[in-house]
Amino acid sequence: MQLTTEQIAQIEETLILNGVVYDDIKIELIDHIASEIETKTINDSKPYETILKEVFQKWKLQLRPASHNLWLGNGFLAPKIIVDKLANDKKRELFAGAIIVSLVTFAILLLNNKLQSPLALSGIVFFIKIVSLVGALFMLSGKLFLLKSRIKSTYLYRFNKSFYLILFYGVLIGIGLFPILPSNKNLEIKAISLIVTLIYLFLIFGNLKLFHKHFQLEKKLKLT
Repeated sequence: MQLTTEQIAQIEETLILNGVVYDDIKIELIDHIASEIETKTINDSKPYETILKEVFQKWKLQLRPASHNLWLGNGFLAPKIIVDKLANDKKRELFAGAIIVSLVTFAILLLNNKLQSPLALSGIVFFIKIVSLVGALFMLSGKLFLLKSRIKSTYLYRFNKSFYLILFYGVLIGIGLFPILPSNKNLEIKAISLIVTLIYLFLIFGNLKLFHKHFQLEKKLKLT
């Protein structure tokens, strides 16, 4: 049995009352719950309201309030399914970041050791500064665009949570207040500065990716 628009709206309202306010997760849950209800309606002769309660009872554990101070910080409380998604996304991002930053740092240090060229090294540093400034500009543009957005998503939440810190460090790196090279411009790279800078570049790429996902979600919702 295909659910009516009113029944779909009832599912959505129930999810919102249970704290599912992010549209990306809400859409997925509506699809899952609606499919379960349609299947049970075909197989069982129970009234729709009874089946609705049974299905939501199955999702009760995933919809109960939860928190994850280690990965999401103090004070963030949301349904378990949202907390788990955000925490898992954070873990995957940090794991990927650690690998990518380590590999790129090793590659730059190895290249510098082989070339032994102040000009090449200065070029690498200049490129990093330009990417930092361009990234900060894109971040700012994305923030201005998202001010008009009426859609709530986990992507937007994560973008806004780290926006100001990432923008601040991007400007510092871009204008040279966080130097990768020592002041005497020799061939020695400040490894710690390089690592922190690459971490920033990875984070800004991640945030721009979040912006793109939110933008795609907004387009999808407008079309539907």
